[in-house]
Amino acid sequence: MRRFLLASVATLGTAGLMGAAYAQAPAGPPSAPTQGQSAWTPAASPPAGANNNNNYQAPALPGPVANPTPGTIVIHVNGKVQVDFMGLWSTADSRIAAAPAAGSQLATLGGNGAGPVKLQPQQIASFARLYFGGDGMATNGLRYGAAIELRQNFTGQISNNASSGASGYSSLNTMFVRRAFTYVAGEQWGIVRAGVGDGVIGIFDNGVTTFQFLPTGNLNGGDLQNWPTNVAPTFVFLGQAGNEYDNSKIVYLSPQIAGFDFGFQYAPNTSNGFGNGGGNNNLSNAISGAGIGTGNVCSIANTGCPGLSTGPGIQDGSRILNQAAFGVRYQGTFGGVGVLAYAAYEFSGHANYSGSTSAATLGTATAAGSQFNGSYNGLSFGSGGLAVTFAGLTVGGNIIGGNLNGQLALQPKNGVKTLGVLVGAKYVAGPLTVGIVGEEFWQQGNVVLTGISQYRGRAIDVGVGYTVAPGYTVFAEGLWNDQQQGARNFITGAVGQAAGAAANNNIRGMGFLVGNVVNF
Repeated sequence: MRRFLLASVATLGTAGLMGAAYAQAPAGPPSAPTQGQSAWTPAASPPAGANNNNNYQAPALPGPVANPTPGTIVIHVNGKVQVDFMGLWSTADSRIAAAPAAGSQLATLGGNGAGPVKLQPQQIASFARLYFGGDGMATNGLRYGAAIELRQNFTGQISNNASSGASGYSSLNTMFVRRAFTYVAGEQWGIVRAGVGDGVIGIFDNGVTTFQFLPTGNLNGGDLQNWPTNVAPTFVFLGQAGNEYDNSKIVYLSPQIAGFDFGFQYAPNTSNGFGNGGGNNNLSNAISGAGIGTGNVCSIANTGCPGLSTGPGIQDGSRILNQAAFGVRYQGTFGGVGVLAYAAYEFSGHANYSGSTSAATLGTATAAGSQFNGSYNGLSFGSGGLAVTFAGLTVGGNIIGGNLNGQLALQPKNGVKTLGVLVGAKYVAGPLTVGIVGEEFWQQGNVVLTGISQYRGRAIDVGVGYTVAPGYTVFAEGLWNDQQQGARNFITGAVGQAAGAAANNNIRGMGFLVGNVVNF
């Protein structure tokens, strides 16, 4: 009875807010099928991620992934393919490019001219993802399992006659692990998840109070934010954001009592411990300008490596150490009104900067009056969200504020705090979803401009989705956003009025897309 009540409260609290409840798929043939010889009835809402109805809370809930029984394990392989047609326009679409420095990597790859550069506005974008998992139950009732999420990675195509063809470009694409965690759970004592996976904020929000109602992700690094760097604002609200879930951590979630549960997480840093023995090609290239293939060796303590507690590199002091968070969530219904609310507090230490504090080293010589000294404050911020649903209409929002600077980046000492507000609404009627979400936030932004100016980001997103058949959804979306910071050139990266930053200190973009996705 207790398990039934827990599952009922959690399901009612989340299903109405998400717009579609998990529905157990009809049982298939009792024997293992041979490919092409057996047809299966698809789940109404197939899994679309490593998180599922068995590993996201203390009780195992009915859903698209079958619940294991004592002495069994459920192995599942799922995936998705998504294709979008989009048009994108921004104030960074065109510029006058200078010739690359002789001997630089760009010059080596064929960049040898100066002149106008302009991007084509229309794109067709497609990607694939795979989700693997095992959900088991011991004979004594202990639940356990693991989940893996693989994603497709993309590399920019170089313009030269030998490699501009589609075949050469696609062979540069790779697959990478986005989530990988294990879990143990019991409905009487809670669930513990360990590995690369969502933290308290990501789990408690789950895209609901941040209104990620389309397969694109809306404002959370959505498909329509595929502009050049520095056009789309960073998603600071963290729910389902990569910087929130992609470090190795331990997360505990309690059982649900009267609609309430609480959670706690801890991570030593923002990396994976195996990174300490690896290399870092990107960092080495950025420092030395060397060609691809050289690496920053991290088998010994070295600037820029994961897990540093002290370093002389200009970015070493911005590393997060001992990241922790705790929060409380409520899910419930009152007379047909569904409520999801959560509040969380997150904090951390930071690595010590042991390098030079000269203006030339810190880059502050280009921004007279800068108060940046190479040091940072640890994380110390609050996050909260609320969503209320009645008769298919959900309204609500999210707020975040405190010591951080972007998506879990540290706030420089003497810099301003972050404050962000997001509001949204969506309406779900059977297979149809219509919604709108907007955000505005303020933070320090470029650390060199500490004490000089602060950053503002804004965006508004509208969209509609329609589930044509189980696992098949079509959608359309429109987006407008902008970013602004005084004395900062968003196109060239220069700072300070003397560098011409005033000419491009506000950058804007807008776009639309239509697309479809198949989840299986």
